[in-house]
Amino acid sequence: MKFSERKAKEINKQDRDWYVKFWANYVRTHKDSEWGKQQNVFINSLMQSAKQTKISAEDYLKIKGEK
Repeated sequence: MKFSERKAKEINKQDRDWYVKFWANYVRTHKDSEWGKQQNVFINSLMQSAKQTKISAEDYLKIKGEK
């Protein structure tokens, strides 16, 4: 693996770790009703987007490299 690839993976992991810690803190410090509504809007938008996508689940996984 090239240095730049290792560095990119390291940065990606740091970003993911920060994101998880940020949201863990957020849900601890905000009411369920507040962040629950936000999650609901987000998940509904993901579902709507998925319904509008003209690609099969199998093709999606192939593109993503998981199949």
